[in-house]
This record gives sequence, structure tokens and C-alpha cells, in this order.
Amino acid sequence: MSEHKIAPTPQNYSVWIAYASDSIPELCENIKSHLDRGAPIDETVSEELYDRFFTFRRMQDAVLDTGGAMSRELGAVVKTLEAAERDTAAYGEALAGASGQLNKPTDEATFKQMVEGLVQATARMQRRSRDLEKRLQETSQEVDQLRHNLEKVREEAMTDALTGVANRKRFDEAMRKARRGAELQGEDFSLILCDIDHFKRFNDTWGHQTGDQIIRFVAACLCRYSKDYHVVARYGGEEFGFVLPRTSIKEARTIAEKIRSTVESKRLLRKSTNEDLGHITVSLGVAAYHKGESIESLIERCDTNLYKSKQSGRNRITVDIETEPQTRNGAAAA
Repeated sequence: MSEHKIAPTPQNYSVWIAYASDSIPELCENIKSHLDRGAPIDETVSEELYDRFFTFRRMQDAVLDTGGAMSRELGAVVKTLEAAERDTAAYGEALAGASGQLNKPTDEATFKQMVEGLVQATARMQRRSRDLEKRLQETSQEVDQLRHNLEKVREEAMTDALTGVANRKRFDEAMRKARRGAELQGEDFSLILCDIDHFKRFNDTWGHQTGDQIIRFVAACLCRYSKDYHVVARYGGEEFGFVLPRTSIKEARTIAEKIRSTVESKRLLRKSTNEDLGHITVSLGVAAYHKGESIESLIERCDTNLYKSKQSGRNRITVDIETEPQTRNGAAAA
């Protein structure tokens, strides 16, 4: 990890311990392939490996645990129902016997015995009904808890551990959902891609912990302008994707400018030493969905706009409908 400058995070340790112990053959082959090709194994590659081999396994284990608990719970309910069925049958026989006795001459003692038997059978049925009602209520609560646990694991599997925003899986899911809405309902759909300027320089100068602090700060700035139906995601490394269903290109551009100016306006202090890190800036690309196009095409156009912003001096926005990148005050660049 030190050789490849991999940060000592819990996620990265999971990946590299699995590699060192040869416990996940496919992961080992993937890393070995990178090493053989001389390809860099950076933070992005480590994150992808963790998402691929550990997040899925957590989800899989949770599904298996939930399925086992559900099976046990249903087994208990079945046993309770079988017992209730036996008691119901016995109660039916008791009623039939009493009905037969009533059709015959009966002395007082026999009649009293018959009534006592019916009272006892009725009491047993009442107890069984209460037991069954309680068991079903407990099962309903257990099922709700299992559903909650599974949803919690699913949410964790869709969340970036560092920032708390959506991860790449959730981003892809949000893009597909927004595209369906645009195609079926004719809704607007825009996308913002945001990249932290000179992030590697900050990371190399101040270290990974400070780099993580910067990433979390930018994520918070994006979330500040996110509505309930928007999705802010860590797209990879220091890059973010902002999925904007039901949002026009004009509205998206306004949001992008607010994000840019907010990030630029803040001075950051290093948490561990209180050193002044100065200002950081972001570059952004904005694109609107064109009816009938693929998600890949939209991302490519937005990424091209982001690249134009970076190439034109950074700390600016490039928007689909404009031919020139945006300067700091939002006017067209010369």
C-alpha cells in the first residue's frame, strides 16, 4: 500500500489484506493484472475494488441472513397454525358431541358435565386464538424489522463511505430513473459533473486526511443546493456527479454557479493543525438530456464540458447551450 501510495483507510485495508491472504481469487487476479501491466493502482481503483468485492458481499450476506430469519419466523407461525388447527378440530368434535347429547334425554349431572366440557373447550380455543394473534403480531413486527435492516444495508451499499453522498452505483441507478422520467413523462433532465481543481497538489502537499477533508467539504457544498428529487454522488476520486431530474438546463446552470461560488468563497483550515489551506476551487460541466440519447452520451457531453472548464483556466462552468466556458462572474470567456 505504501509503495502505491494507497491511503490507510479501512476500505483499502480490506482490499489489500484480501490480496495478501489470497482470500478472494478474483480480486487477487484483478490486482495482479494491474501490477503485470504496470498500471497505477490509485485511490479510484481501490474504491472500485472495494465496491465490487466487499459492498456486494455485505449485501449478499444481509440477504442470506434475512432469508434465514424469515424462514425461521415462518416456521414458527406454521407450527402455531397447526396447533390452532388441531384445537379447532377438537372444538368442533366437542360441539358435535354436545349437539348429539341435547337430542337425547339427559339428567342434570350429565348436562352439567357437558356444559363444563364446552366451557373448557371454549377456553382452550380462546387461549389458542390469543396465542395465534400474538404470534402473528410478533411476526409482523419481525418482518418489518427485517425489511428495515435489509433496506439499511441496501442504503449503505449505495452510499459513499467518505462523504455520505451516493456512490457510483446509486449514481447509475439515478441516471436510469431520470432518463425514464424524461422519456415517458417528457420531464427536463440535466446533469452536472464537478471536479476539484488541483486536488492532487493538495493531496501530495497536505496528505490524504486533508484531501479527504476537502472532498467532504465539496460534497457538502453540492448537497446544500440539492432538492429531494436530486442525487449528489461521488463519481470517482475527487469528481462528483449531480443528477438533476425535473430540472432545466437554465436551472442546472444556476445551481452549478452557486456551487462554484460557494466553494471559492470558503477558506479551509487543516483540522489537525489549524493551518490555513487557502481557497479551493471547482470546475463544472453542465449538460441537458436530449430525447432518445443514451446515458453514456449525456455523461460524455457533460464530461466534455467539464474538460473545457479545466482547459480554460478552471474555477468555471461550461454549459451545453453555450459555446464558450464561463468565467468566475458567469460571463462568456474571451
